Amino acid sequence: MQRYMLRIDRRGAAEALSLDVPDLATALIVADINIASGAARIMDGDRIVATIEKQNPAQSPYWRVA
Repeated sequence: MQRYMLRIDRRGAAEALSLDVPDLATALIVADINIASGAARIMDGDRIVATIEKQNPAQSPYWRVA
């Protein structure tokens, strides 16, 4: 079973928060719950699957996916 790592960049923190997630949908849900604003990377081992960044958090937030 494939698992992913969600790495949340914490502003002002020395290290990113890393969370093990079972799939991509769960990664997006966990990111939405844990990130008020900022970015995260979804990793498959050493490979970056996607970089996500929460945009416009004050009004109508959405995720920019790269």
